[in-house]
Amino acid sequence: MPRVALGRRPSKTVEQHIAAGTFRKDRHGHLLDQVKLQVPKKPAAKTRASAKSQRRWVHNEADQRAVRNGCRFNERLAEHVVDFFAKYLHHSKGKWAGNPFELNSFQREKIIYPLFGWVRADGTRRFRRTYIEIPKKNYKSTTAAGIGLYMLVADEEAGAEVYSTGADKDQARIVHNEAINMVEASKEMASVLRINRSTGGISYDDTASTYRALSAAPAGKHGLNIHCAIIDELHEWYGRALWDALTYGYRARSQPLQFVITNAGDDLESVCWGQHEYARGVIEGKIKDESFLGLIMAAGPEDDWTDMEVIRKCNPGLGDVISETDMQIDVQRVIDTPGEQQNFKRLTVGIWATTSDPWLVLSDWAACEDEFTEADLLGCECYGGLDLAKTRDMTAFVLVFPEGKDHYLLLPFFWLPEDLTTDPKNPNRHMYTQWATDGFVTLTPGNVTDYDFVERDIVAISKRFDLRSFAFDPYNAEQLTQRLEETHGLHRVLFPQTIVKFAEPTSEFERLVVSGAIQHNGNPILSWQAGHVTIRTDANNNKRPVKPKHNDYRKIDGMVGGIMAIGEAMFHETVPDSVYKKRGIIAL
Repeated sequence: MPRVALGRRPSKTVEQHIAAGTFRKDRHGHLLDQVKLQVPKKPAAKTRASAKSQRRWVHNEADQRAVRNGCRFNERLAEHVVDFFAKYLHHSKGKWAGNPFELNSFQREKIIYPLFGWVRADGTRRFRRTYIEIPKKNYKSTTAAGIGLYMLVADEEAGAEVYSTGADKDQARIVHNEAINMVEASKEMASVLRINRSTGGISYDDTASTYRALSAAPAGKHGLNIHCAIIDELHEWYGRALWDALTYGYRARSQPLQFVITNAGDDLESVCWGQHEYARGVIEGKIKDESFLGLIMAAGPEDDWTDMEVIRKCNPGLGDVISETDMQIDVQRVIDTPGEQQNFKRLTVGIWATTSDPWLVLSDWAACEDEFTEADLLGCECYGGLDLAKTRDMTAFVLVFPEGKDHYLLLPFFWLPEDLTTDPKNPNRHMYTQWATDGFVTLTPGNVTDYDFVERDIVAISKRFDLRSFAFDPYNAEQLTQRLEETHGLHRVLFPQTIVKFAEPTSEFERLVVSGAIQHNGNPILSWQAGHVTIRTDANNNKRPVKPKHNDYRKIDGMVGGIMAIGEAMFHETVPDSVYKKRGIIAL
């Protein structure tokens, strides 16, 4: 039998090497002369733009403050990212498969422009952390994958480490696989990026940079040197182990980016809810953090979640990614199927699902806000409610001032152990720090409540007003309140934390809020806590507030103190001259 001559195996093309994960620049780099990734150099970051010229980019109080502190908007930097998407990224799915990734107006103006256009005085990015909450099927994964690829190859960071993270390996792979698909759909990107088929890692040899997927298991994550972390669907993360591991992984980078993009969730003790609340505080101006970009696309408390205009407001992809006809069919189906409503509201209009409904309607509480200060109430008759922290929680002392017949003003005071503002495991630490800076809470030294500190403050407060009596929970406040009574002459009244004792003042407090017969001065801590109160009701319809667990991020101390103070005030018949009359606002 004649022997068959064995010829040399045909050499693979560059594309075949890339597809097989066997491409090596040292062996195949000479084949790349025809296809180069010629990303334009990033424009100079520093800009001498005047504050006046920045007006078109200033959209909120945080932007105004940033400009005052030297930040400027560099449009050329923002356009550098937009151009990268259009030139080097291609869609890989659906009706746009193979088409260039042209960012739409929502993606440009709400995400890319602010995130990459704003720079600090030294030229580095202003925003280092984001929280973007958008309902399902609104470009989240594709936008996140595109940002990850930009940070890998076009941000000019040597040795960049970019990560896609998720609650588990499969979740982390969703954005990462989208990034891989984008690379493979782009001739230019595929020519310079190497994909490891076994691990899914993407390598950019020119800058020794990598893009990998990480699961939520924290083991081995503390040594990361992160340039960019894409955090997808944070609402599905259980526990905070990976979150805490990532927290300090950015320190060695000059302008790192933590990009969080998620749906609304249903766990009010999760990392996601903590970030949601922080973002809302930044958006509303209650938290001053110029490095944090928050965006929440959700229905408001007064919105009708079945209204297509409300749905359109929450879903920038409606009519584009999402069919309006299909959405209308879904709305009608869910209206007829009450059991599906909670999930629909969470995933379609961004309404967080909760296991228990809040006691107060927050729009009613907001309507009770009025403009008055402590100075307006000096010397006026009042009654107090003291909710003393056990060790590491917030302490509240709330004064209630009778204001005419069946009408009250609330004035709260708060204390907190100082160490809670620096504890990385405390999701409220940033809010606490801001409130302390703004004078809404007093920090006591150490990591537990300093009762002597609180005692001195309450004595000082009592001297500024005509404090007739104050109610207190006897559980852990007996010694402190005894000293207040015996040493300082303050009249204390025992308030057992039973449903029978709470029933009447709780119902009265609720009635006063609904009728607008109680006013508060917009204290952000008290308003924050007003949204956390849930009520337990017995067989006789008696109500009492339910305190969250000790380590719950939600606090209601000020609301409990206010209810106790109302209970004390209810049993006194004196009706003092109106504070409003004294201020010349109304005539009685």
